[in-house]
Amino acid sequence: MNGKIFTAAIFIIVISWGMNYAYYHSKLLEKPIFLEHFYEAYIQDERQLTFYYLTNKQNAAEVSHVVIDGVEGVNVRNEHVGFWNDSGPRFNQEFRHHYLKSVTLEFRQDSMPLGELDSTFTFETMEVFFQDQSTVIAEIGKVVFYPEDEYQRVFDSRMSSGSNQHRSEEALVANEPLSIDRITIPFADKLAGEVAVKVDLDQERLKEFDALKTGGDFPAWFEETRNNEWEDTPGISIDEGIFPLRLDSNEWLSLNMYFNPERTSFFEFSIQMEGATDKGESFVHRSHIIDAPNLNQQKVDQLVDAKKEGED
Repeated sequence: MNGKIFTAAIFIIVISWGMNYAYYHSKLLEKPIFLEHFYEAYIQDERQLTFYYLTNKQNAAEVSHVVIDGVEGVNVRNEHVGFWNDSGPRFNQEFRHHYLKSVTLEFRQDSMPLGELDSTFTFETMEVFFQDQSTVIAEIGKVVFYPEDEYQRVFDSRMSSGSNQHRSEEALVANEPLSIDRITIPFADKLAGEVAVKVDLDQERLKEFDALKTGGDFPAWFEETRNNEWEDTPGISIDEGIFPLRLDSNEWLSLNMYFNPERTSFFEFSIQMEGATDKGESFVHRSHIIDAPNLNQQKVDQLVDAKKEGED
């Protein structure tokens, strides 16, 4: 009897080990997965951009070099931001079976076709070579390069802030009378529902930001409204037919911006405001934002499962 119990116990252990091994193996990646990045980059001489990817912990991949069609050479920077020890791999975030790692690429303006002021250069894939001699054609989202242009001082930016709650704000004062014809979110075909923008024109409240110029504190209402649900955040959505907007000299405007906290993509771009002054001069103002996703084990598992389904 004891022998039968012992044999049954061994059998259960073997089955359990086999199931655990099968589950573990199902989560391993054949090749690293690059996450989606939506980047706008204004370049003068050189510009660095950082890209993020998932790799197995048991054979963590390190990028050696990168090839992008249309670019004559991309430098891989060996500077790392994240966690590591002297004997272990470098990573930005650790999960059950994977690391989130990053690679910073240095681009040169003279290496890409950006001859005219209104020209652009766009790429959505890159061929990535790793130090273990493996390669992958990585879909990285979308990156658009522009030549650096001259800043138009139709507004003074009095306050700009972001938070780990995936919110961003910028308070502006008009330097002269003007009309705003449109406010646009880039990558509209890719980011539908991922980004929202409201315009706040409450002059009495926004003027309280003037205290910041002399070293004063943020208004008491500022932190309170940052913790509001997006529906309760001050302002009117840019999708509600509010244009054109009229501002006189020294009038205030605040842009409140929201980014989907459940996404897995990285943002670095500008919310663009276009219009004309009363002198008839057109202008473009860009509110720059950088926002990273909050990755967790569930999201990583979903990314891995989606990648494996796509390979089947």
